[in-house]
Amino acid sequence: MSPRALIFGEVLIDQFPDDRVVAGAPLHVAAHLAALGWHSSLVTRLGDDSDGADIRSKAAAHGVDLTYVETDHDLPTGTVTITLHEGGGHSFTIHRPAAWDATVGPVELPEHEVLYFGTLAMRDDRSREAVARAVVASCAFTVVDINLRPPDYDSGTIAYAVKAADLLKVSDEELPIVASALGVAPDVESVHAAGPEWVCITRGGDGALLSHRKEGVSRVTAPDVGVVDTVGAGDAFCAGLIHGLVVGGDGAAALDLAQSTASAIVQRRGGFPG
Repeated sequence: MSPRALIFGEVLIDQFPDDRVVAGAPLHVAAHLAALGWHSSLVTRLGDDSDGADIRSKAAAHGVDLTYVETDHDLPTGTVTITLHEGGGHSFTIHRPAAWDATVGPVELPEHEVLYFGTLAMRDDRSREAVARAVVASCAFTVVDINLRPPDYDSGTIAYAVKAADLLKVSDEELPIVASALGVAPDVESVHAAGPEWVCITRGGDGALLSHRKEGVSRVTAPDVGVVDTVGAGDAFCAGLIHGLVVGGDGAAALDLAQSTASAIVQRRGGFPG
């Protein structure tokens, strides 16, 4: 039987100056896991609009289970305006209202080996309650992707997410903010003490490290590849890491798989598997 993942969170439309693209970290993760042979069930809420229809079509095309995707007849599908800056880089404006903020979630959770959510999924009281109910009801391996987008987080949300995680993924830029929210030093050992069995710190072009509370640290360097687009690279990395840990059970091999999955994504445009 295929391993099963229950994936909570935001699914939306990225509005670039010249294009509109289906996106959202949970959807990217679900699609990459589906490509790796998983049964990926997405839990989110979309508006009854053309953007919602486009998202459903894109998700289905990548083998994502839409059973728990809700429809909101009042709130629109979420959108993000992306501003490109001269000299490179970009910034986000995540718009409200958005249907995903009102996600209810299934009354009874389906069978699953992995429960995934990110901090952006908890920016609203309604979706936060849906995630919290799932955390309480689930006995699965819980993966939390720290995804800090000002002003859509607070210290309480960060602390809850870290304590709920079996695997915590955080960037080196986010680590000091997470540590501050926990009231601890910005190092791996202190984060482990807050709850997670596994802590993964991503470092962009400098690679990543994966730490187990008892088994120590593995490191990987980023390969020298031609970068076309970094959108979705962290999500691809997360999916590879989940697969490697849950199916393979080896931290070092999982980290290698995560890095290779992310490297394949940055060499082309878009956050979905080819």
